[in-house]
Amino acid sequence: MNKKRLSDGPVEMVIANASVVEGEYGTQIMFMGREQGAAEDTVLYISERSAARQLDRLALNVHSLPGEALRFEQVTKGDRKYNNIYRSTIASAPQQDEPFAEPTAPAVASTPSPKAGAYDLYADCLSNAARMVLAMSDETGVSVSGSDVVAAAATLYIQANRR
Repeated sequence: MNKKRLSDGPVEMVIANASVVEGEYGTQIMFMGREQGAAEDTVLYISERSAARQLDRLALNVHSLPGEALRFEQVTKGDRKYNNIYRSTIASAPQQDEPFAEPTAPAVASTPSPKAGAYDLYADCLSNAARMVLAMSDETGVSVSGSDVVAAAATLYIQANRR
């Protein structure tokens, strides 16, 4: 396994797994995946607070990451360092060692019930909303209530269902 640091430069990989872990520097999100052309998996740790903000901006969460192609980078502004996460196109780029495959007819996907997974999705949205609202409250000093968290969760849920 290849452990990377963002301070060494950007990392682009297709995510195989992501999880929240207690790391050397507190609570972190561990991203594990394969960089294009790499022989082994890459592991990258980013602080949970920083990673959660970037994932929220992309309408993603830890559970939705497998299969996503992401680019991670660290930028410096003044004396502060920031971690950025972007969607990447590396997964769609053809590998040179793979033969060209003839296109096939798209499979007809069954439409899941509208209620299937709705509870789990809302639970994820509620968890993310609570984390985001409390973090913003800590940063700004503005007090928040339960209705603020519920409103943020509803917004995330609506946005997730529009995709």
